[in-house]
Amino acid sequence: MASFAAKPTSRSLSLMCRGEPIQREQLYQYTNGRFLVNEKHEMSKRYAEFDLDALCALVSALPHISSPISRIDKMEGGFNKALLMTAENGKEVIAKLPCPKVVPPQYSTASEAAVLEYVRSHTSVPVCKVLGWSSDSSNPVGSEYIIMEKAHGKQLVDVWGEMNQLQQFRLVQCLVRLESQLAALEFPAYGNLYFRPPDPKGSVRAVPIDDKFCVGPAYSASWFPQPGEERHAGPWQCLTDLGLGLTSRGLAHLQHSSFAPRRPHFGTKSEHLEILTKVRETMLHLGGFAPLQKFSKPTLWHSDLHLGNIYVSEEDPTAIVNIIDWQFTSIMPAFMQVQWPSFLAPPDGYEAGTVKPELPPNFEEMDADEKAFAITERDRALLSKCYEAALVKNHMPSYLAMTRVDSAVRYLFSFAEDTTKDGIVPLRDCLTQVAEHWNEMGITEQCPYHITDEALSKHRSELARYNDWQTLKGYTQELLHSDDEGWVSPQLDFEKVQARHAELFQLYMERETQDMTEEEARRLWFYIEHS
Repeated sequence: MASFAAKPTSRSLSLMCRGEPIQREQLYQYTNGRFLVNEKHEMSKRYAEFDLDALCALVSALPHISSPISRIDKMEGGFNKALLMTAENGKEVIAKLPCPKVVPPQYSTASEAAVLEYVRSHTSVPVCKVLGWSSDSSNPVGSEYIIMEKAHGKQLVDVWGEMNQLQQFRLVQCLVRLESQLAALEFPAYGNLYFRPPDPKGSVRAVPIDDKFCVGPAYSASWFPQPGEERHAGPWQCLTDLGLGLTSRGLAHLQHSSFAPRRPHFGTKSEHLEILTKVRETMLHLGGFAPLQKFSKPTLWHSDLHLGNIYVSEEDPTAIVNIIDWQFTSIMPAFMQVQWPSFLAPPDGYEAGTVKPELPPNFEEMDADEKAFAITERDRALLSKCYEAALVKNHMPSYLAMTRVDSAVRYLFSFAEDTTKDGIVPLRDCLTQVAEHWNEMGITEQCPYHITDEALSKHRSELARYNDWQTLKGYTQELLHSDDEGWVSPQLDFEKVQARHAELFQLYMERETQDMTEEEARRLWFYIEHS
């Protein structure tokens, strides 16, 4: 944590957002879009007040700046305010301030600052240099913050569509070389990365890495522990403890959830408890299973690599010059971490291995639209194959962790803490698949989860309906250009999106009320106004 002597701010401070002047209060409010439902609640969650004058004084005093701040351009996401601060001498920095109602206090900021420094000092992965940070909101700014250099280059999202296939392949290879450096780092435990000690009081458990860094508790946007639940936060030094810890989080969520079903076959509280208890028993066997431990190396990995988080050179779009947004980055088993970047995810029917993606045999018989779609899917598969091949070449252990571990095992660990959000069906399906393949996996002990033929038939019926619901939700969000919370980009006409939403809801109600009551159909719609 750093402190700075105050310097005066500029007499004429310009506040801007998307090219338009704004008032000071608008810096604190959420202005990056609207919400189809629960807008007041969603806006209030993203409200973050701070002392602007103190922030300007702090930044202007940085050796990197040494000049009063003259302009602030507000940027923000769902978790933070991000301010591009420009000094009178033209120098720029980014100030990132978390929204306290959606980001765990202290730990998220402290961990992100440590991750950026660790990655910068231990790899050639290009990240922004941290110029100052504080995880104590009682500082003069009145908010946690990270001050960092501005990312240079241009976002990949702005050039990806203009790149030819060879350039895209080279970009993918560059990305995998950087990811492989992350995967090669060695850590003694699972959790989040911090400077030693992780907090000033030294009261939090930590596993030392070296004299400067340690592995400490794993907090995230989905894990805001209640008092007394810190024991579920980690760190964990073995796979069994991790599995039990994640399951304990799910059980803890169960105690505090309002338990309002938001999807088909959400499950009763007792059903959640029963499944989580069986998952806990199963984790005891999986954690000690040697073949799984081979792919369980504690791994630091950027889990949100989309086109907006990658910056490339102005001169060469195949050269990555910055990767941003390391908030909530954790150290977890390789089989949970290594994953396709979202823009390289393979299409349906993709075959891993040495199979080269080809156009379908009946391509010449297709009409123009079908041919265009087939070419698009083939090109997507070729990019995925490029990523796959690059991972094999640069870091075979990561490739094996991604491809050799059954997805049901991977998701058993990932879903264990989220049944109160996702419902019972996804976790129960993972547990059912693990039980079905138990003997094939080679585990000698008896599987603790047993399901009767009648229960299995019922589960498959519920799973089919759940998957249909998820598919319909995906189509709806695609048509609305929205997400699970009903967020609508400021670039869209909100009233038109609202009207489209009303049309889709009406069509949905007409279809669903043929098989269920109007009340149940409304409850299962994707955007519900909460009282």
